[in-house]
Amino acid sequence: MESQTFQVDGMTCASCVFRIEKALKAVPGVAAVSVNLALNEATVAYGPAVTPEILAKAVADRGYTLVLETGSRPENAEARILGFKALAAWLLALPLMALMLPGVALHLDWRIQGVLAGLVVFGTGLGFFQRALRLLSQGESSMDTLVAMGAGTAWIAGVVEGMAGAHHLPFETAGMLVAFLLLGKWLEAKAKGKSADSLKALLKLAPATAFRIAPDGTDLEVPVPELLPGDRVRVRPGSKIPADGAVLAGQADVDEAQLTGEPLPVPKRAGDRVLAGATVHGGALEVAVQAVGAHSWLAQLAAQVAQAQTSKPRVQALADKVSGVFVPVILVLSLLTFVGWYLHTGLLAEAWRPAVTLLLIACPCALGLATPVALTTALGTAARHGLLVREADAFGQLANLTDLAFDKTGTLTEGRPAVQEVRALQGAAPDALLALAAALERDSEHPLALGIREAARHLVLEPVQDFRAHPGGGVSGILAGRAYRLGNEAFLGTDFAWPDAAGTLVGLQEDGQLVGLFRLADGLRPEALELVRELKAQGLRLHLWSGDRPEAAESLAQTLGLDQGLGGMTRKVSGRRWSSCRPRAASWASSGTA
Repeated sequence: MESQTFQVDGMTCASCVFRIEKALKAVPGVAAVSVNLALNEATVAYGPAVTPEILAKAVADRGYTLVLETGSRPENAEARILGFKALAAWLLALPLMALMLPGVALHLDWRIQGVLAGLVVFGTGLGFFQRALRLLSQGESSMDTLVAMGAGTAWIAGVVEGMAGAHHLPFETAGMLVAFLLLGKWLEAKAKGKSADSLKALLKLAPATAFRIAPDGTDLEVPVPELLPGDRVRVRPGSKIPADGAVLAGQADVDEAQLTGEPLPVPKRAGDRVLAGATVHGGALEVAVQAVGAHSWLAQLAAQVAQAQTSKPRVQALADKVSGVFVPVILVLSLLTFVGWYLHTGLLAEAWRPAVTLLLIACPCALGLATPVALTTALGTAARHGLLVREADAFGQLANLTDLAFDKTGTLTEGRPAVQEVRALQGAAPDALLALAAALERDSEHPLALGIREAARHLVLEPVQDFRAHPGGGVSGILAGRAYRLGNEAFLGTDFAWPDAAGTLVGLQEDGQLVGLFRLADGLRPEALELVRELKAQGLRLHLWSGDRPEAAESLAQTLGLDQGLGGMTRKVSGRRWSSCRPRAASWASSGTA
């Protein structure tokens, strides 16, 4: 069984979703279909007897296009085209609206009004009529049917009344209807594009090329898609790992903050597993490729976001169900309205206005359009802020939320280490020690080095000679003729004797003697306290579940006033599955009904 996602052209409302799903499900061998109106995509699971060409024909028979070629159209082309049409429609329709404003001395002949409205309705709005006629040939209808009938009837009525010498013509109704709908469709297309950008941002964490090691030991730069499991690649300092794999040789610190949310790099050596998209610091690694492309952890993470965007919450399923019968009901009601008014007044001029009004009021159909767009926009916004929503129905369940569990790193904290305290051991001034440490870290790309340099940005730094980075330990160099080493306890071969320190400790040695200590910790995000206050005011119980040390989690929970702070959490919390994988250092889960 194969599952594939296709771009679909021609969808405009929930009725289109219903028709496409019905057409694809009718193909023998198709097991499951999920159509996303907001993303214009169809995900189909099908057996070996089914080909994409068969699926495309089934969709084409219903008047839509299943795009088989990827990358065949420019990015955001739909939004640009709709934006141009919406702008043209408004420029043409505004003079018609001006006629209705008090105090505006603008009088246009009814023929000019008809031309302006006709350009809007049958020019910029031509797509509504094309789609409506295509469905009419199949005995079906959609929101486009209502738009075409409403706008077209209003324009025709304006021409008829203009020829009869009437003064108040409905041309502005026809023009502004199309102008407003085109503006809405442009905003919808923009929302779709922003949601798709969140997925692209995740996938861009991985590099485009890799240095594959040939049998003779030479490095050859190749595109990442050409890598195969079993290939060996060399990852240089400051570069990103191209594929999931295992370290064969070398030693380096690997920054996985954008993948796992942990702010400090993890020392990696032979036998350790590494992830595509992580950045190597302080050394080079030789990596055996294990998973690449769609099978990498990064691609699976992006697939989770895409799956959430294609999943249908219960409220959208209700909207689809209602929209499936909405248009025929509106058409029948409009016809009954016309007949009733004609029987009551005996005048066609009196009967057509209420009937067309009913069509115009119904045609935007917020239920069928706004629901998927709102959900897709919310999911895309969440992903851009580092929040993964695994099922779209979670939004519908938020009203029942009782407990909210936060991750620590990057969610409540900044996700990057910063100097919190400097302790001088030999009487030196803290700023002098900070300047020495920052000078040693000047050429290091390690996140701890970035934190130290940021703290010393106002200080003058001396040049360093014989700089050397020691992966997993620290750095060393010579300043003003003295040998300095900056790093952890194991690297310096000493005990820092700072047992109550919360965070990461870095020591500074001068000619083998420990002269200072630096405590670095992940700083609290400025909005965290206000967020906690707002959530507590809503009556929620707030928890902190972190993979960090228990004492660090408990200390942060007390600082913020959370109900619970648990550290050392990995895969299970209170018997429930918990995944620590999250993009951009953020994740959430609920222990309540949501």
